[in-house]
Amino acid sequence: MGKLDELFGVIKEKRPDTEVLTEIEDRLLVDDIPGAIALLEELEREQNVVIAVRMILRKILRMRESEENAEIRFVPLLKGLVLYVNGIKNERYRALLLGELALGFYVIGAELEGDFALKASINLALEHPDILRDIIMNLINAGLFPKAGYAMKFVKDREKLDVVLVYLAEVLYERGEEEKALAVIGHITSNFHRAVALFHLAEFEKTRNREKALQFVEWAIRIAERIEDPDARFELMLKLYDLRHEILGEPLSLSELLARETTQEKGPVEDRGPSKGEASEEP
Repeated sequence: MGKLDELFGVIKEKRPDTEVLTEIEDRLLVDDIPGAIALLEELEREQNVVIAVRMILRKILRMRESEENAEIRFVPLLKGLVLYVNGIKNERYRALLLGELALGFYVIGAELEGDFALKASINLALEHPDILRDIIMNLINAGLFPKAGYAMKFVKDREKLDVVLVYLAEVLYERGEEEKALAVIGHITSNFHRAVALFHLAEFEKTRNREKALQFVEWAIRIAERIEDPDARFELMLKLYDLRHEILGEPLSLSELLARETTQEKGPVEDRGPSKGEASEEP
């Protein structure tokens, strides 16, 4: 009817976005992904396009789990989503969605298409470090470490990269890849973030291996003592001592913490990364 409407000058009244989103949701409930994608062009607000694309992408990823030929069926649908994403003017939205679509391509098995989407998302996210960080963390969560490593090369802000490395170390350690986790910690430049990473490892081990948890805490304390910002140092030391005494089953001793704060010596931490052997040394 669209062509006939144009021929006779009939102007279709625009539906509100809420109504379109409801229909997209209804179509996804009956697995009508092409129909849901076709409705994207009716959405006016870019924020609503973001919501709809994410809904459709999640539906595709859920459905592909039960499909034997997921790549053949779903790659064309993901490519259809790329067309709408590229029409979004807001760079942050485009970067974030392209990063999520890249993840979708990788999960389905379309690595080439995933690489194209990832490179496009990184180029857009270069001026938006928080978006680039989110893209990398999504790749880490999916276990796509080589892709995450590629994206990390584009992070200019060392502090932002340190935040990502802390998270990566935690994920690797929880997956049982201790040596890799400790190697990642060795690449963290900030004393604060290195100590935070070890704090997370100690928390993970506190109910599994008490001795190892204590070793991580003591190691973190030695690094935290070199944090130059006194407020940041004190706050982190308080958390570390609290965790230490929780592991030992003792109440926190504030006098011990204050005494150590008073006598703490500042100095540069060695650049070499922590090794598995060092982690197992007695403090």
